[in-house]
Amino acid sequence: MCQNEKFKQEKPSVKLCAARPEDSVTISEMADLIFHEVYRDVPSDVLEGFLQEYQAPEKIREQIGTGMNYAFILAEGERAGYISYGLDEMGMYLSKLYLLPEFRGKGIGGILMETVESEARNHEAKRIHLDVNVDNDGAIRFYESHGFRKTETLTYLRVMMVKDL
Repeated sequence: MCQNEKFKQEKPSVKLCAARPEDSVTISEMADLIFHEVYRDVPSDVLEGFLQEYQAPEKIREQIGTGMNYAFILAEGERAGYISYGLDEMGMYLSKLYLLPEFRGKGIGGILMETVESEARNHEAKRIHLDVNVDNDGAIRFYESHGFRKTETLTYLRVMMVKDL
């Protein structure tokens, strides 16, 4: 038992709450808020095009309908962000992992990576893969710190990262 609260460090309570197709509007609104903050250096027409193509409510519903799992990230009972993942021929594809600004830097991402890895193992996946913007140094460092490595450049903007389980 820790007597000195100053040095007491506890992991935050983090849970995933599966999203349903009817949650697509909420996820889309969250994506709009997060993406404009995270990708503020991306030209607005490119960002808006991406949001319309992949994170509009109807696109999220389509993705859920084809087997992509979306879930709200709950930290201490509050919606802290969202995640999406699915199984494919390479293993588990981690499509999205986004936290609202006020929840970053609190250990939530590390807990989520443990959860994703556990979920992948439960589905007998041998690998987790994702792609990330080549200029997103923070995300690349985060994934590398959790055992991912860059494997190939997908486009001039995206790089694939993998973690073998």
